[in-house]
Amino acid sequence: MTTPRVKVSRRQRRSNGRMIEKTSKRGERTYRYIECSYLTPLWAFEKWPNLPKRQYKTFRLEQEYDARAWIDAEIQSIENNTWIPPQIVRSRERIHSIPFSEYATDYVENHHKRNGEPIQETTKNKYREYLRLYLLPTFGNKEMSSVTSEDVQRWYDAFPIRKGGHGASARKHVYELLSGIFAQARTKPINSSGETLIKINPCSFTIARPQRRKEPVIAEPEELDVIYNAMPQWLQLSVYLCGVMGLREGECLGLQRKDFELDTETPMLHIERSAKEVVKNDHRLVVLGTTKTQTSVRDLDIPVFLLEHIKKHLEIFVEDDPDSPVFTAPRTGGLVKQQTVRNTWYRAIRSVPRLAGMRFYDLRHTALSKAVEAGASLGTVKNMAGHAIDSTAFNYQHESQSNREQTLRNINAAFSGKDQGENTSAEIRAKTHLKDILATLDMLSDDKRREVMAALPSDVLAEVISHDVRAAVQVRSEVSDQEDSANLE
Repeated sequence: MTTPRVKVSRRQRRSNGRMIEKTSKRGERTYRYIECSYLTPLWAFEKWPNLPKRQYKTFRLEQEYDARAWIDAEIQSIENNTWIPPQIVRSRERIHSIPFSEYATDYVENHHKRNGEPIQETTKNKYREYLRLYLLPTFGNKEMSSVTSEDVQRWYDAFPIRKGGHGASARKHVYELLSGIFAQARTKPINSSGETLIKINPCSFTIARPQRRKEPVIAEPEELDVIYNAMPQWLQLSVYLCGVMGLREGECLGLQRKDFELDTETPMLHIERSAKEVVKNDHRLVVLGTTKTQTSVRDLDIPVFLLEHIKKHLEIFVEDDPDSPVFTAPRTGGLVKQQTVRNTWYRAIRSVPRLAGMRFYDLRHTALSKAVEAGASLGTVKNMAGHAIDSTAFNYQHESQSNREQTLRNINAAFSGKDQGENTSAEIRAKTHLKDILATLDMLSDDKRREVMAALPSDVLAEVISHDVRAAVQVRSEVSDQEDSANLE
């Protein structure tokens, strides 16, 4: 039985296009349909060598009009040199229909840092939580190519921020993950032609780092001594390692006996790893991993006063094997969880009421701030903290109570004891110290600035006001307040 042909236009015949009516059997039923085809243009094989000789598409018998329209459009695109193989078109359509949930999950599981290294498991756990809690409920079922900047803005505006700014930091971190996902979709090629999944990143705005809800509390040396004695003996050393030497929690809990080099002219502590919590089979486990960054691998000088405390701890709580962990859980003998340390810490700081609310991580702020007060250079602070960027080191330098008091004493001492016969020397001394005074005032809060300025001699205060815009504004504001009070009276 011959297959009847559907009538084809002369133009379609000249262009090697044809439409044929065919039948097929499915079980006992017979179906009739139209098979459309045309020759693949010869020039296309140079770009896509694996193409078939003819391109086919079928239509139902009652779709003869659609069949003719399709074959006309395909042949017209060949004549216009704009033809793209249907296989490529279908592939693009599949790619561009990828849902956010699929693409974002693959990003978290397989993403690498700029230096080519994979992101750490702890970071993956955090990103998985961000997806589950904040991103998939909103974007999960959307196609990547359909998400707009308006969608992102609505999500951002609706992000739950609680009283006191709680949640602002989380929103920034989640937005950075979302922006990273779309940035990869915009820049990573999806085929040999260099095409990308999306043309524009819908995360089009940048957000500032949220202000700290609470400034880190800086402990004084004598307060650290009190807390040290209030901690369980097996954790006491962690107070000094973090509060004096500036270790991170994970770095402290990841230490091994071999990291301490004590019997040398300059005792050293080698930071080479960090204890991290990972989720396996729905259980949180503590494992040893790499440090936070490459610059976090560092060697630190050990203060002499700490040697006795370190040797005592190693003797009582640490096995002789060089790889033995310095801190172990008393019941299990395994690595210590950070939450265990924090729970113990909060009980210990009750012995120092001024430090109420201080976090264990604030010990790191304490160590680096005290190092600056002791005269450490920026380079020393960066090495001590394991920072690569200057601005990061600055974030850990804070005003302490003792430093405030000492600053005030130094300023008072610099300008006290003057008499009429010392005017010339006083002027020289004022000029010599003016730069230091201005630098000190710049670091203080407005209340403390007013307190220090009130203690300055009038001639020095005049010099400060002439060189410091903030000081001049404060003085004018106070004078204005006094005038307003007088007018009211």
